[in-house]
Amino acid sequence: MKLNLSEGQRAALRAFLEQFEDAERLSESEYVVDLYDLDPPISLDLAFGADGVFADGAAEMLFDEELDGWYIGERIAEPERVIRALKSAGALGE
Repeated sequence: MKLNLSEGQRAALRAFLEQFEDAERLSESEYVVDLYDLDPPISLDLAFGADGVFADGAAEMLFDEELDGWYIGERIAEPERVIRALKSAGALGE
């Protein structure tokens, strides 16, 4: 899904992903980031393209007490919800 972000927000997001502890660069233009401080936490697969930023994967994360680990829960299909999560995490420079 395409995220409607300004040029400034895209630059802030890339800078955030480069320094954020729970973000991993997979290629020159693709990142995976887990935002554990949100409620519920979410995991995102973000891709930067010539015409914008895309969330190729977005899902809530759930914690399993017995296994003592996180797993993927409900998928997120609304771009607005992803943008709100990124804003809440401070990833868009706002």
